[in-house]
Amino acid sequence: MTVAERIKEFLKFKGISVNSFSRKLDMSQTTLNRQFNGTVTLSVETVKAVLDYFPDMSAEWLMRGAGEKIKSDSMSERELEVVCIEQSKEIVRLKMRIQELEGEKKLA
Repeated sequence: MTVAERIKEFLKFKGISVNSFSRKLDMSQTTLNRQFNGTVTLSVETVKAVLDYFPDMSAEWLMRGAGEKIKSDSMSERELEVVCIEQSKEIVRLKMRIQELEGEKKLA
């Protein structure tokens, strides 16, 4: 996953559209979209603006994809709840997939 993809993932996690985020950063949405889509190189200024706007975002996760996206010491109760809900949904999805595979195995 690229840095731009991680930024888009974080925006989705926070429930913020690229359009509203571009307004909050006082950047052109077109410029931001071009950087996010890889049409132009993601600028250092954009990365810095993202990290400045989201002080709870892990720079290590953003730049390297390592660790958690949220700094562990700065996760709010609401953000923790959202992460737990997302993980619970993934567990349910995986359990359903396991059941599907077990059913296919029995038919074979």
